[in-house]
Amino acid sequence: MGLALDGAWFVALPDSTTNQAAAQAARLTGLPGASVLLRHATGRPCLIGALTATPVVSAQAGPVSVAVIGCCPVTAADLARLAAGVTRLDDADLLPDRLPGSYHLLVALHGAVRVQGSASGLRRIFHARLDGTAVAGDRAHVLAALTGAGLDTEQMAVHLLRFTPPALSGSLWQTVTAVPAGSAAHLEAGGTVRIRRWWQPPEPDLPIAQAAPALADVLAEAVAARVPAGGVVAADLSGGLDSTPLCFLAQDAARERDARLITIRKEVDDPAHDDAAWAAKAAAHLDAEHVVTAPGELPAWFAGVAEPIAGLDEPLGAVSSLHEIRAVAALLARHGASAHLTGFGGDELTLTGDGYLHDLARIRPLALWPRLRQVRARRRWPLTATMAALADRRPYPVWLAGQADLLTAPQPPISRPSLGWDGQLRLPSWIGPDAARTAARRLREAATSATPLSERRCQHQAIALLRHSSATVSPVQQLLAGHGPALHAPYYDDHVMQACLATRIQDRVRPGVYKPLIVAAMTGRLPAGSLARTTKAAFGAVFTHGLRRHHDQIAALAEDSRLVALGLADQTALRRACSRPSASATFGIDLAILVAAENWLRALPHADHTLQPATGHRPHPPESTP
Repeated sequence: MGLALDGAWFVALPDSTTNQAAAQAARLTGLPGASVLLRHATGRPCLIGALTATPVVSAQAGPVSVAVIGCCPVTAADLARLAAGVTRLDDADLLPDRLPGSYHLLVALHGAVRVQGSASGLRRIFHARLDGTAVAGDRAHVLAALTGAGLDTEQMAVHLLRFTPPALSGSLWQTVTAVPAGSAAHLEAGGTVRIRRWWQPPEPDLPIAQAAPALADVLAEAVAARVPAGGVVAADLSGGLDSTPLCFLAQDAARERDARLITIRKEVDDPAHDDAAWAAKAAAHLDAEHVVTAPGELPAWFAGVAEPIAGLDEPLGAVSSLHEIRAVAALLARHGASAHLTGFGGDELTLTGDGYLHDLARIRPLALWPRLRQVRARRRWPLTATMAALADRRPYPVWLAGQADLLTAPQPPISRPSLGWDGQLRLPSWIGPDAARTAARRLREAATSATPLSERRCQHQAIALLRHSSATVSPVQQLLAGHGPALHAPYYDDHVMQACLATRIQDRVRPGVYKPLIVAAMTGRLPAGSLARTTKAAFGAVFTHGLRRHHDQIAALAEDSRLVALGLADQTALRRACSRPSASATFGIDLAILVAAENWLRALPHADHTLQPATGHRPHPPESTP
């Protein structure tokens, strides 16, 4: 693989006096746009990268060097004071509590360096061996290019799952290992790497009367950190309970910072789509310029899906709407915006998966029954099947291993209770038989050492969903960097996630109330009318229109399929899936997986890979600690 590196990136190096280390640093600084961003106390390079459009704050305090990369309202002086309290790398466990925002954190001490991303998964870390020395960085494809790593087709088979659980998430490159979200990579001066878990989910023990004000405060802080003083900030305004709070919090911050607010909404040609009415209610109370795009003004979904997008670590789930996203960014740039707030991540944190019923059955049985009655009535769950699901106490590894035999089974209907640790794991309908067997084997292997993200299923599910969706939001942020306003998703900030997860389980779901936590948090900050919404608009019409308009591009991807060439997809099943569009949710997911994977594979440098075991490589255990 050549060194045609796309986008922003950084690589961290432990300190070393060897000629080999000096050659590594020289090689990295010689790449286009690269420079030394942080040095060890010895003066040798610690952090090298190309980050011209990304904020970097660094400081030194005696032998400690620290850098924060990303969105964080910290000054160099404040960072130096925090660094002064670090006497060993493990002390850095406490720094994220004092640093709000969304960022990567690097701490160097006595030749070793600690590198970590966010607990939400929005900012990831990978490590590899470069000329025998452990290095870490934020982009897997950069480490793959530097080390000559090949595609791990076995992991690619796993990546085709409709939902990839954290125990199976990993790098798609042989010899490049993903560091689990919430863990840090310690690069020792001797050249080894140690993985340390620094984040644990909070106990969900705060009543909503305490949790809601705490969430309001951290969300307001997260929004304010993105509002440029004297500048222009844009915010999505769908009228929903995720984006609308961000608009009002941005308005408050804009007034304090002498900034200007723009809202953006996309009109949809669908009578059942009710965003317009709810957005109008909110807009009447906002001091902002309201930009609304008409149906057909933006590129349709699936536009350009056959045009390879270089520089991605893995297939991009949002590739079908990327042209629309870029058009919105260009529109907001013409209006002067330098930051764009989106409500992505709000659903994952404020809508609770069905696993909470399993939790309540054990910790709050009296709170279970009214909620269970409501769910059973809405979904028509049979009583016997419901009781069996509640009684299923299989630990996470056993449950996960059990999914291996179901990967190609039909998706269970909504009338069948599913209270497992994650949603039912399924592969696309067009998966190849060898790939299905490979994914099942890798799942069983992962299950032997898998641990849940929390002992509470609802906590595990919320974190898993947030990390899964971050794999779409993060690369979109990277692709837009430097080409329009920076895209910000405050719900992925660790402090916001922490506040939501600290709320009592029975307070997150209340019969007859939609998203009670965000409603309680925003009461008094939003008009009462905006908090009354109980619907969420669907984009089925947008999907169908784009599919009809650009079906030729999708068919072309299927006919010249890289997935088929790798043994990951069955050609006949692929043709059948593309020639018979369906209104089912699984069809839409399978199609998104298809176009994302085909686009990504076409962007890779040419290589002759086949579906066979990756030589000598298995991902690092997901939550390894010293």
